[in-house]
Amino acid sequence: MARNWIFLGDSLTEGVGSKRVSHVAELATQLRAAGDLNVHEFRLRHIDDGLQRQINFNVAGFMNVDAQQNSSDVWLWNLACEGRTIETDFEWLPLIAALRPELVVIFRGSLESIIRPAMVHDGDWPAWVPRSWRGYAAMDPRCYFSSSWWRKAKQGSLDALKQSVRLKLLKVRPGKPLMELETLVSHQTELLKRLGELNGRVVVLGLLPLDQARFPGSPAYFKTVNARLREIAQTEGAEFFDWATQLPTNGSRGGLFYRDSFHPNAAGAAALAQILRERFVT
Repeated sequence: MARNWIFLGDSLTEGVGSKRVSHVAELATQLRAAGDLNVHEFRLRHIDDGLQRQINFNVAGFMNVDAQQNSSDVWLWNLACEGRTIETDFEWLPLIAALRPELVVIFRGSLESIIRPAMVHDGDWPAWVPRSWRGYAAMDPRCYFSSSWWRKAKQGSLDALKQSVRLKLLKVRPGKPLMELETLVSHQTELLKRLGELNGRVVVLGLLPLDQARFPGSPAYFKTVNARLREIAQTEGAEFFDWATQLPTNGSRGGLFYRDSFHPNAAGAAALAQILRERFVT
């Protein structure tokens, strides 16, 4: 019988950039290299509505399947998608139920809980803020810059301006998370109930810490969210794993994230994958 491991989340799980490096992809790489398990990887995501006018499908994916297959193999299904919040995970439930997963890993709450300018919610933007900057993530720090000097110069100057404006707006009025905590709690609770009906192992991952200078107010709020996620997991019979406690606590930690201090880079993805491997493979 196939051993399916499902991963739900946002860009932190899907990965960023064209290669979509993530802890899921790195987990597959590490398991193969160690010979612990024969692993196959699928990455699926919903297509943006705009593209559906041009193509006759609504899901796209990447398949990394080993030619040799047997009943003890592990199939990793990365169903995370950047820019989509937790309520969209319910769309995957029919597929998840059909796969009858041995393990479901949920890494949700980061995108929903970043403290953002109040104007994102009420639309009361100062007239001088460009319309193209008014999306909830439009002024988020860039993960990285182009290797081309002229692109890097352009990207760097624009990012610096955006960060100045974003931080100024956060000082003008108290910011708010993208999703209210009780709404997140409601979705997480329902999701865990639905997944619990499948009788597999469900693990809720804690949020990774943020840099206070880049995301004012968010680090403290993340601790509050983590406490609620732990509480919900215990109530619904799932595991809560605060994997951030397994990361280095010295200066090397800074080398695990892109410059936005939010998305793990290749080294960070590898470190997180190692933590998961130690947790799931005994």
